[in-house]
Amino acid sequence: MTMTASQTVDEYMKKFPEGIQERLKQIRSAIKQIAPNAEESISYAIPAYKLNGKPLIYFAGYKNHIGFYATPSGHSQFAKELSQYKQGKGSVQFPADKPLPLYLIEKIVRFKVKENSKNTKPLQNKKQQSGALNSDIQTYNTTLPEEDRSICTLLAHEISKGLPEAENKIWHGHPVWFLEGNPVAGYSKLKNHIRLMFWSGQSFNEEKLALKGKKFRDASISYSSAAQINTKDLQRWLKKSRDIQWDYKNIVKRKGVLVLKTGDSQP
Repeated sequence: MTMTASQTVDEYMKKFPEGIQERLKQIRSAIKQIAPNAEESISYAIPAYKLNGKPLIYFAGYKNHIGFYATPSGHSQFAKELSQYKQGKGSVQFPADKPLPLYLIEKIVRFKVKENSKNTKPLQNKKQQSGALNSDIQTYNTTLPEEDRSICTLLAHEISKGLPEAENKIWHGHPVWFLEGNPVAGYSKLKNHIRLMFWSGQSFNEEKLALKGKKFRDASISYSSAAQINTKDLQRWLKKSRDIQWDYKNIVKRKGVLVLKTGDSQP
């Protein structure tokens, strides 16, 4: 596709049809989850990522396929898995009319991260970095079926983006983000969909969030495909989750009484 040069990855992706955009977003989200410290830029007129000063991954959109570049070792290491796809020198093409192999893409990115991290000094501070995704959540996502994995990959990226200061971990078997020890957002795999929940969502006054809970203040929305996720809505809800918090952290100490963190009683 003939396009003017983009300055950012967001600008680059917006120039493509919706279907191609969604695939580009999924690859970007996977890279950001697995390599949160990677440097993002536009290089050779396409999205590019570096880690520890070394090239990590490039990808590109085209009319009929997605170009993926993990040269040189990423392709040689996974030659068997990639053999079903059309390839060029240092590139592989994922057809636009077939499911994107996110699980394979994630494996390649993890391999490249490990490779790029060789001979570099480990961080002295082991505290979770701002916006970094807990490895247990990464494992949770990768064990899901492909469509569910795509949903969770995008959700995890967007939540970490909207709440970079939040701690995230597996809590009661599901990924949850906490602010000062208070659970504010998380998602879980249900039978036919992924449920995104906001612990204080009933106070958000958002029509798209289902108000199912009666005893507590949670609200949720369900997704059966990543294409259903409206990231603008999600970022607005995440902002509200920071500003409006019912105090779940101390609910046991208060013997089940739920109050706002400001101290007002629950109506």
